[in-house]
Amino acid sequence: MSHSLHTKLLLQLLGASALLIGPIQAEADAPAAGDDWQYAASLYFFAPAIKGTTASGTDVDVGFDTLFDNLNMTFMGAFEARKSKWSALADVLYLNVGANEGATVPVTTPAGANLGLEVDTSLKVRGWVLSFLGGYNVYDTPQASVDVIAGARYLELKLDFDLGLQSRAFGRPIEAAASGAVWDGVIGVRGQANLQGNWYLPFYLDAGTGESDLTWQALGGVGYRFDWGNLNVVYRYMKWDFDSGSAIDDISFSGPQLTATFRF
Repeated sequence: MSHSLHTKLLLQLLGASALLIGPIQAEADAPAAGDDWQYAASLYFFAPAIKGTTASGTDVDVGFDTLFDNLNMTFMGAFEARKSKWSALADVLYLNVGANEGATVPVTTPAGANLGLEVDTSLKVRGWVLSFLGGYNVYDTPQASVDVIAGARYLELKLDFDLGLQSRAFGRPIEAAASGAVWDGVIGVRGQANLQGNWYLPFYLDAGTGESDLTWQALGGVGYRFDWGNLNVVYRYMKWDFDSGSAIDDISFSGPQLTATFRF
């Protein structure tokens, strides 16, 4: 009984955790002429669906509505500095998610009495993601621009689980806490293909490993340049494969992402 509730809340947590994988702004404008520094600050929102497989063989399939219902607070922001062909990017993300579940479960005592056991469960997760990338422009024409990128991504999660059992015959709360951190190195490319006027097609691809067996991500979409900066809408896919000792064999996140970039 408690295992079933724990599994349900775990799936909700997996959905909420997708927000922890928000990307650094995946757009590479053509390098500015000269040696002046150019800066950009981005705010983005990623709305994914989550699919995967747990170590026990359970399939995970969580929609964005489940994720959004359990979200307490989040922040997604990125900053980029570019000088000639070189660029540096940093991303800081904070997430606080809480899921709650209640149910009445029939329980038969050793004496044969039937009891309605009230079960109150709660699951909270708090996490940080810090990403650092460096880039170098290797292709730049009026039609397209491409940067090679490399860097590291740090993920830290803190999990609190509370299973409360309330009845006249049973009354024993079960609490658990867990935390972990993962470092992965990544390399890839990012850039854009320019269309007529202010329209362009941004793209991003990276892959890496470290404390996960393999992680990779890809996105593509459409963007528009304004006087104050850029606005783009893309579709994004990300996947992680973990080692045999992990609770999850693999997990993927896919869905639309909206990004606003302010340049100065």
